[in-house]
Amino acid sequence: MNSRRGERRQLQGRRGERRKHGDARLARAALLFAVAALLAGVASAQSGSITSVRRDVVVSQGVPGRVVAVLADVRIAARVSGDVIVWGGNVSFAPGGSVAGDVLVVGGNIEAPAGASLPVEGRVSTPGSLLRIYLSEMRRAPWEHSGLEATVFSGLHLLALSVWLAVALALLWFFASPLSRAAMSAEEDWSGSLLAGALGVLSIFLAAGAALALLPSSIAVPLALFFGAVAVVAKVFGMAALFLLLGQKLLRSVAPARRPAALAAGFAVLAAVSLLPLVGALVWSIASIVAVGVALISRFGSPRFRVAF
Repeated sequence: MNSRRGERRQLQGRRGERRKHGDARLARAALLFAVAALLAGVASAQSGSITSVRRDVVVSQGVPGRVVAVLADVRIAARVSGDVIVWGGNVSFAPGGSVAGDVLVVGGNIEAPAGASLPVEGRVSTPGSLLRIYLSEMRRAPWEHSGLEATVFSGLHLLALSVWLAVALALLWFFASPLSRAAMSAEEDWSGSLLAGALGVLSIFLAAGAALALLPSSIAVPLALFFGAVAVVAKVFGMAALFLLLGQKLLRSVAPARRPAALAAGFAVLAAVSLLPLVGALVWSIASIVAVGVALISRFGSPRFRVAF
C-alpha cells in the first residue's frame, strides 16, 4: 500500500513538472508569436505607414499610409492620408497637421490646434477604457510624482488603494479557493511567477500593437481591448493572491477562517510600502508584474489535478 502511494506521488510530481515546462514553452511561444507579428507589422509599415512602440512620433512630413503608436504620443504637423491609431498615448495637432482617415485613441486624449477644430476628415473616437490607469502606471517613472503634484497624487493614491482593498475582498468572498491556490503557486515559484509576468505583459502589449498595425480598425480595436482586459484581470486577481499570501506569512496561518484578516494584513503592508517615495512605486510595479505571472501560471487558481472517482 505504501509503495503504491509513493508511486502515485512520484507520478503526480512528474506531471506537475511537465505542466510547468509546458507553461514555460507556451509563454515563450506566445512571446515569439507576438514579436513576429510586430515585426511583420513594422515591415508592412515601410510601404508608407508609421508604427512605433514606446517612442513618441512627430509627423513633420506627409504620410501616405496610417500612423500606429503603442504607449507613445503622436504629434501631427503634416497631412496623414490614412488612419491614426494610438494605444496608451495622446494625439496633438500642430498648424498644418491634418488626418484624412479616422482617429482612434485608446487610453489617451486628443488635443486640437489652438483656436481651431480638429482637422480630421474621418471619425474621431476616444472610447472609455479600463486600461487608462494600467497604461499610465506602466509608463510612469517612479520619481515623477513629486513637487506640486505630490499632494494631489497622494490623495488619488489613497483612493485607488481603497478600491484595491474593496476589489480584493470581493474576490476573496466569491473566489476564496482559487485565490488560495494561486497564493500557494506563488509561494512555490517566485522566480517563475516573475518571469511569466514579464513575458505575459510584454506578449500582451506586443500582440495588441501588432493587431493595431496589421488589422483593420473594426477588428484591431476590439482585439486590442480584449488583450488589455486580460492584462487587467490577471493583474487584479494576482494582486489579491499576493495580498493573501503575504498576510498568511505575517499571521502564520492558512486557516480558511482567517483569510479575510490575512488578505487585509498583506494589503496593509504593500499599501504602506507603495506610499513611500521612489521605492513604493518600484515595489508596486514589481508586484504587479509578479501578479500577472501568478494569475497565468496558476491558471487563475484552477486545480492542478483532476480528482478521479
